[in-house]
Amino acid sequence: MKQWLLVLMAFGCARTLMAQTPADPEKPLFQPAQTISVSDVAMPAACIANGTVVLDALITEEGKPQAVEVRRDIDCLTGLAMDAVKEWKFSPATVKGNAVASRIAVAVTVCPAGSMAAPLSVGTLKPQSDAAIQAEFQPPEVLHGKFPIYPMDATAFGTVVLELSLNAKGEAGDVNVLQDLPPFTSHAKDVVGDWRFIAATDNGNPIPSKVVLVFVFRPLPTTNNSF
Repeated sequence: MKQWLLVLMAFGCARTLMAQTPADPEKPLFQPAQTISVSDVAMPAACIANGTVVLDALITEEGKPQAVEVRRDIDCLTGLAMDAVKEWKFSPATVKGNAVASRIAVAVTVCPAGSMAAPLSVGTLKPQSDAAIQAEFQPPEVLHGKFPIYPMDATAFGTVVLELSLNAKGEAGDVNVLQDLPPFTSHAKDVVGDWRFIAATDNGNPIPSKVVLVFVFRPLPTTNNSF
């Protein structure tokens, strides 16, 4: 009888310890592609449009951009943005540690010189290709954004590139600076929280993901005081 009591007591203690020990959270099976290196997005003086172009870049198992689809378009900006993204370097997405092809969303915003922080239009959403529609992983979608403040004392111009982590609700989290351009970078980071996204999905289930935000700052116009 005493032996049975000891066994029951030991079993009860074991169950109590198991209940008090928190389970290790499982790592998500899908890990999104990440951006390794980027370059400037060239904006010729003849292109005077401002706003945001949104692209979906197909990244191969080797981390190479194989194709770039346009989701939101702005005339003279789109081709230049696509040309730049095709030259970038990526690490591929993985499933259970194995590299897989996937897509990454890139939003390229051209900021008007001297602009104040203000909402911006992201244009009409274009349909995906058949291959993109059939893909198990769907990258996040940009709903709307905001222009950063243009520092009036800036003496440089160029491109700031940020990689933003999104949770399974499409909410912004950590920001990784891929290309820094003081003093513009801090102003770009300030407006990230005002951008809104639809979360990425894997087989229809919302999952954490990455999105790349590019801010192109034009040079301030020069004043001509000559008579």
